[in-house]
Amino acid sequence: MHTRRHEEETEPPPERRIRFPLPPHPIAAEQARIITRITLTDWTIADIIDSALIITTELVANALKLGDVFHLSLSQQGGGVLIEVRDSSEAPPDRRRPSSERVDGRGLLLVEACAKDWGWRLEDQGGKTIWAVIDAAPEGHGDAQRR
Repeated sequence: MHTRRHEEETEPPPERRIRFPLPPHPIAAEQARIITRITLTDWTIADIIDSALIITTELVANALKLGDVFHLSLSQQGGGVLIEVRDSSEAPPDRRRPSSERVDGRGLLLVEACAKDWGWRLEDQGGKTIWAVIDAAPEGHGDAQRR
């Protein structure tokens, strides 16, 4: 008779990760939101969906401006998620100061407000990845209670 060792029973689940190519078309933003909502619901981390949708939308909007196929990646990290958007540009993200005279350029300010941390990196194969980390809300502090 074979018995399982205790360590095998308490191992954490494997890291969950998805990666999708998205087209350089305005529909990509809606596709990214759908992918994000379905994925986080499936991973049972729905309490951060609102923040994840804001971040995903802003990062995708930046990548859409380039007119090339780009990639959205979501990785579960404990009760939170890492959102990454990789595009073909090596230009650093432009985090502009808020201005009443401009209606664009505020996306990274929204990302910063919704994320625990964010940043960007150049990729060895060219292009860059902008990433943001969102932690799950503490017990009893979901999105509905923060409003």
